[in-house]
Order: sequence, then structure tokens, then C-alpha cells
Amino acid sequence: MNTYRTSQSLIAMIRRVQSPRGRRRAGLFAIEGTRLLERALRAGAVLEDVLIAERLATSLEARHQELLAALQAAGCRITTAPDDVLTELTEGRDMGLIMGLVRLPSSLLLRDLLTPTIAESGVTSDTPLILAAVDIVDPGNVGALTRTAHAAGAIALLVSGASDAYHPRATRISRGSIFKLPVVEYVSNNELLIALREQPLTLVGTAARHGTSLPAMQWPRRPTAILMGNEAEGLPPEVMAALDHTVTIPMPTGVDSFSVNAAAAIVLYSARSQPFGG
Repeated sequence: MNTYRTSQSLIAMIRRVQSPRGRRRAGLFAIEGTRLLERALRAGAVLEDVLIAERLATSLEARHQELLAALQAAGCRITTAPDDVLTELTEGRDMGLIMGLVRLPSSLLLRDLLTPTIAESGVTSDTPLILAAVDIVDPGNVGALTRTAHAAGAIALLVSGASDAYHPRATRISRGSIFKLPVVEYVSNNELLIALREQPLTLVGTAARHGTSLPAMQWPRRPTAILMGNEAEGLPPEVMAALDHTVTIPMPTGVDSFSVNAAAAIVLYSARSQPFGG
């Protein structure tokens, strides 16, 4: 293992990749906690460096020893630092005083995720679903959407505008789904719309009111993208104008809306469980 004397550059890099610009320049993102590192290794993510507190590095617990052995077997560089350094970096969160730098996946294109056979035939039970996070401001919500999309069997998460799937908070809350679900990033909502319209996709957006009642929605027999909008404003007008369908989840009188993640879970479940239309 490296020692604290050589950890300052690693600490600086962990801080640098907190921002989207820093991640793009470094090609890395940071993850935190014992469980997330275990899941990264199991998923085959490329862990390049790990910073671990001395307390964990010298722990005799089997779990910690197994994690260190797995990191070393994967060729990951391991650096130790005093416990208080990791406590500061993790802002006191009790997820395990260990952080890692993971290589960002290669850039994906939406068309690569939609094979011609599926896109042309549109088999009902296996019709691909895609979740799109449009200008979701809270990284925690993006992380929750990543986990929900993965659990619901979506083939990818698309993020545009303010949505940041690799923010440290987003990766924590994804609970490891960030390593398994393909993520396609778009700088602007316009870029997202262009990419969506280039593929044989039905676009379904959510709205708090005036959309088709979700139980009455006839889901199409073709690949479908479900678009979730900003927590406060919903989907922007230019995105709403591009949709094929808008759905609204029925709510009791006086209720304003579901949280964006709850709404996504409900809509994805509906799309998976209801009979498909034409």
C-alpha cells in the first residue's frame, strides 16, 4: 500500500472529480463506502485508485480483508490515510471510510442500445423501455432514478441538462446500479431530443395534470422512452411538444404531485405490467 505521504495527489483528484468538468477532464468519478466498492468490483468496474482509512486498512474483520484482497487482485492502487482525512472527505457519513476512483465508461450512443431486430419487431413482453432524466437538479434524485430504472428492467438511463448521474451523491444513492445500467449523457435537452427522434421510439412524458390517466394508457408495441422532468417545473415546453403521449398519475384532490422517483417507479411498473396496445 502507498502511505499518507503520497496521498495528497489522490485526495486532490477525489475532490476534483466532484464536478462534471473535473470528471470529464480526468475520465474518472469517485465512489464511497465499503458496499459500493464491493459492488463496483463485482460489476467489473475499472477501479484505478482507492483511499482507505488506517482503521479499515488494519481491520481484522473478514469483510475488510476480503475487500482489500479483491482490490489488490484487480490491480487497484491502494493508499492509506489517517482516519480524520477520510472522515472529512466523506463528511462524516458512516458508509465505511474508503473511497475509490472509477474509470468512466466509454461513451455510448442510444442507437447502440437498440438492436435492429428488437427495434423493428417490437416483441411485447421484451419491448425495451428507456428512462430519461431531463434537468433533474438534485443528484440524489438522479441516483434514485438510476436504481429505479435498473430495478424496473429499463435498458438504459438517459440524462440531459442539469441531470448528473456520476455526481458522488448520485452514485451513492444508486446503490451500485450505476455500474450495471448503461447511462447516456447529453449536454442539452435539444441533443437528447435529436437522439430520441433518430430512433424508432415512442416518447412518453409525465405531467402532474391534463395527461392521459395512467391506468387508461395503452402502451405501444415498440421501444419506448419515458421522460421525467425537473422536480419543480416538470418537462420543459420544447420537450412536451416532442412527445407522442403524456401521462398523468391519478392523485387525490389537493395533492400536488409525487416525487420524481416515485412517479418514475409507478410509470415504469405500469408500462411493464399492463397489456401493450398497437
